[in-house]
Amino acid sequence: MFPTVNHLWVCKHKNADVPYDSSWILNGSTGVVEVINNLNGLRSEIDKASPLLLQSFDFSTLYTKIDLVDLKAHMRVLINKVFNQMLKLDHFKFLMVQKPALNFRFLWLKNKAEINLFEIFSFKVAEDSDLISWLDFLLDNLFLCFGQGVYRQCIVIPMGTNSVVYLANFYLFSYEFDFIQRLLKSNTCPVVLHSLSLVVRFVMIFLFLIFPDFENFMYLNQDSFGSCIYPKTLVS
Repeated sequence: MFPTVNHLWVCKHKNADVPYDSSWILNGSTGVVEVINNLNGLRSEIDKASPLLLQSFDFSTLYTKIDLVDLKAHMRVLINKVFNQMLKLDHFKFLMVQKPALNFRFLWLKNKAEINLFEIFSFKVAEDSDLISWLDFLLDNLFLCFGQGVYRQCIVIPMGTNSVVYLANFYLFSYEFDFIQRLLKSNTCPVVLHSLSLVVRFVMIFLFLIFPDFENFMYLNQDSFGSCIYPKTLVS
């Protein structure tokens, strides 16, 4: 869903005349080096004589503090937004994903009749309701053994599953997207929106920033523009 999530982000900023090629999400650690190189390339020789101001923030308790009810709610809303976006874009209703994780490919379909016999065995096809149902099943059936007891997990992201990185990433994105929507709706801080275009996030536990005042926007008071971005429990 990464490309569609980025498309959601770009479309949201388009009418506000804010330069975005993608969301804050970086697909790999090499993206950090690429961002620094691009920024240095835009600086004049005089500017390069002084250090480039960078900041980083670590989501120190992301793994241990995510409430699964909140995770399910945000993922449900995000999945619906993604599928509604694709339906609006070109009447796509189904997401077809290749089963072997090492050769990941995906394709959006308008109907299941587009699937040939070979693809039936090597791809999985889903609607938004399927993804939500599968995710709910995963998060509702997390158990662990401790001593002689078996306990159901109701908080903490499901470690050990191959979806954990994506769940954490999309969970943070859902808060970032909601925050940007509130800023755009309030229309009170265009300068901030342009500054936020210089923010990037690597995976789910490290935030790499190129915006000196970003920390002031992480947990704004409810009466401030846009309210907060992330739940404070993720870093406390």
